[in-house]
Amino acid sequence: MDSKIIEIKGLEKKYNSKFSLSVDGLYLKSNKILTIIGPNGSGKSTLIRLLNLLEKPDRGVISFEGENILGERVDKFAIRKKMAVVFQEPLLFNTSVYSNIIMGLSFRKIPLIEVNERLQYFTEKLKIGDILGRSIKNLSGGEKQRVSLARALILDPKLLLLDEPLANIDQQSRESLRSDLLEVLKKYGKSIIYVTHDRNEAMVLADYIAVMNEGRIEQFAPKEEVFRRPANEFIAKFVGVETLIEGLVVRNSENVAEVEVSGGKGKDKQIIYVVSEATKKNKVTLAIRPEDVILYSMDIPPRKSSAMNLFQGKINSIRNIGMFKKIEIDCGFNLISFVTQNSIERLGLDAGKTITAGIKASSIHML
Repeated sequence: MDSKIIEIKGLEKKYNSKFSLSVDGLYLKSNKILTIIGPNGSGKSTLIRLLNLLEKPDRGVISFEGENILGERVDKFAIRKKMAVVFQEPLLFNTSVYSNIIMGLSFRKIPLIEVNERLQYFTEKLKIGDILGRSIKNLSGGEKQRVSLARALILDPKLLLLDEPLANIDQQSRESLRSDLLEVLKKYGKSIIYVTHDRNEAMVLADYIAVMNEGRIEQFAPKEEVFRRPANEFIAKFVGVETLIEGLVVRNSENVAEVEVSGGKGKDKQIIYVVSEATKKNKVTLAIRPEDVILYSMDIPPRKSSAMNLFQGKINSIRNIGMFKKIEIDCGFNLISFVTQNSIERLGLDAGKTITAGIKASSIHML
């Protein structure tokens, strides 16, 4: 059984403003990655400062390697030496790249010869090996953040804290650094808490995800559970659920619920099948991820479809969203699907066209 390197219980911090942080429970197992996601102002950075002992909570317990590090007799400087933190804004000295990277070693009295291999590895992976002699003043925002990350990683901390390290750099630099950083962190194999508001980063990186909102943890679970089985509508929307439909369970047979939903103005009500133990007369909200909605041309009937739910609808709009196209379909209820340009061309999709949308009963999450 994996041990917990850090655990929070009953942590509270109130400020003079209306904001307060209250975390009943949260933990990270050794050598796992916990990603904390949530909107701006939800308390993610506050939590990082509390974990790194940069702020003192009003009450609660933070156990690090089994010890409550908030105790009065605890050597907090010694505890912080076991951690490394990287913030949104690079905190660098007005000297060379190389000097900045090794600065933490001198503070912690770690001989350079002991970390030379790590130094070479991380500077190469973060693509700053050829700028070690340059002054910090001559670097871009993305390059400065690469230096901050290398400085933290060569320390080989017991716990690495990353507070939205990609947030304050330009789009082009962010895309390049994201690719390099996520590769490094996945191979790093150590305990990491990574704060972000980008659900895609969380999905790629995390073992576990905690969703924060207004200073509270709304859900803490393995990443697949958070994305596939969000605990409430706020989380569902935040992790990319595009379709939320209110309905009423009218029947349940062999753990497949029949949910009656509005058919829209002038239309009969429709039934959506969901794998669930929900009982009759329960009011529910159905959460459907756009990637789970499969589209079929009306010219090609889906005779071999494994989806229990097949709905005819008219395409209201097609919009670009980067690599995918967002298709909005009126099936009596609004349904969203993400497809590739190749699918658009293959199926001949266009606004106003009538198509069939298929959704497996097991792909729908009931709130």
